[in-house]
Amino acid sequence: MPCARYITSLQELADGTIGSIRRAEVEQHLETCEDCRAALADLEKIRDAAASLDELQPPERVWLQIAGRLRQEGRIQEAAAPAPPRRYLHAFALAAALVIAIGGSLLFIASRNRQVPATAPATATATPPTGVPDAAEVQAAATAVEEAQQKLEAAIGRLQQVADASLQAMDPKTAATLQKNIGIIDQAIAEERAAVKAEPMNVPARESLFEALKRKVVLLQDTIALMNEMRKGNPSGAAEIVGGKG
Repeated sequence: MPCARYITSLQELADGTIGSIRRAEVEQHLETCEDCRAALADLEKIRDAAASLDELQPPERVWLQIAGRLRQEGRIQEAAAPAPPRRYLHAFALAAALVIAIGGSLLFIASRNRQVPATAPATATATPPTGVPDAAEVQAAATAVEEAQQKLEAAIGRLQQVADASLQAMDPKTAATLQKNIGIIDQAIAEERAAVKAEPMNVPARESLFEALKRKVVLLQDTIALMNEMRKGNPSGAAEIVGGKG
């Protein structure tokens, strides 16, 4: 696991936004820290794969929950017409692309399955209706979904590593709330994965697993972005992020 104090600097180093003085310190640290070198390599792979993708913004739902908790604890003040953040999701574009890839393949399988008649004539010479996929076509789409899903889960694993390191430096109460939410999503993912394992070609089951994985990506993105602001000692920045989602 990378060192908590260097998480933000590793992200900035991968993005090319780190200052020259800080860069020298981080590069010196990397000479002796294998975990941080591995984390930087993962971030650079994500950056390279995401270079041609548009910047994305996450849904509002998790930010609203975090905002309520932070306001209750008096950790942030309401911001007047804050501008939404624009750059902190660059490292997560690969996960977003995989979300799109899985979603498109699931829509293909679902639409094809809906074209299959409920009953078919039991004749050896019957010709399949136009638009009805053969077994190979459906299996190819299902295989594409599985491969993209595996890559998404690998990306989630890397995000989880960064989020875990961030939570170590977070206020215990806030960290506990985020950990609880992550645990709830992990339980849902485990249940949906078991359903898919029992019925691999069940499209609704695959869609449910896909949605659970998307929720995990969003929550990890939110956790890391919020922690970046709090680690900088910038509660107004956290308020700006949260308020910009409202």
